[in-house]
Amino acid sequence: MQPNLSGQYVVGVDVGGTNSRAAVFTLDGKRLGEGREPTFAERGPSVVVEQVSRAIEAALTDAGVRAEDVAGAGIGMPGRITPEGVVLWSPNFPDIEGVPLLSLIQERTGVPIRMENDVNIAALGEFTFGAGRDVQSLVMLTLGTGIGGGIVLNGQVWSGANAGGAEIGHMVVNPGGRQCGCGNHGCLEAMAQRDAIVERAVLKFQSGRPSALAEAVEYQADRITPALIAEFAGKGDQVCLETMAETGHWVGIGVANMINILNPEMVIIGGGISQAGPILWEPLMRGVRSYAIHESLQVCRVVPAELGDDAGIMGGVAMILKAIGKS
Repeated sequence: MQPNLSGQYVVGVDVGGTNSRAAVFTLDGKRLGEGREPTFAERGPSVVVEQVSRAIEAALTDAGVRAEDVAGAGIGMPGRITPEGVVLWSPNFPDIEGVPLLSLIQERTGVPIRMENDVNIAALGEFTFGAGRDVQSLVMLTLGTGIGGGIVLNGQVWSGANAGGAEIGHMVVNPGGRQCGCGNHGCLEAMAQRDAIVERAVLKFQSGRPSALAEAVEYQADRITPALIAEFAGKGDQVCLETMAETGHWVGIGVANMINILNPEMVIIGGGISQAGPILWEPLMRGVRSYAIHESLQVCRVVPAELGDDAGIMGGVAMILKAIGKS
């Protein structure tokens, strides 16, 4: 289904393993309504289709907008997604490989759909409405449960030859390092995602080193989160300071590699872990300055994301506006 060129509204959709969020906008960017539904990813593709469709329909109801008046809905979905909206691979979504998610949601809602990888969509959102709105090329990383990547070159999302572009989290930064979920050792994701950060802090205090964080959680490792590590690093806990410095170092290497390969105008870093503040950003920038080619770094700004949790939704909006010639 092609975008509805006479439609007066657009929908942005962010699909996560836990929740799916949708929002309706006018063509000039006024937000009219929202919908949220649990994704229930673990229950299989048919349930995911149902829940994402419900989120879109709830947003339309909240906005008082009919499906036939919508130009289209842009959906960000985790994993490797073809231009036709077929899921080739998606972590945390069992049995979804080969499922034509786009056409199924389109049939259910009656809304024209476009679909892309979630971090590519988030990068497009930041490019159009957020930190990257004054550049033509950028790289985005999201730091959280995993490490995602998105690339915009000359104003276009780069998805790769078969929808596998921007797997920045699976760039090897430490050969022989911690094993990644992809099977390799030493990927950026393996070294700097949530569980890796917690694991490093736990290993330090389990080796006998004093730690205020360890005392606070009564040495129960399963109570530790990156946010707690960042909090206690800010209070001077050396175990936590070292853990965050190591994390920043690995991310800094990854950022420098992308600067050296693509020569972008900007690298945007988002996700919950990126909000740790100077205890993460200072070692991160030391790594960038140490490894990036000087001349390339001179024209590249490394900045935090601006749109937060709305980056995916706004990227979906940008995708549809571009499709109907309104970007």
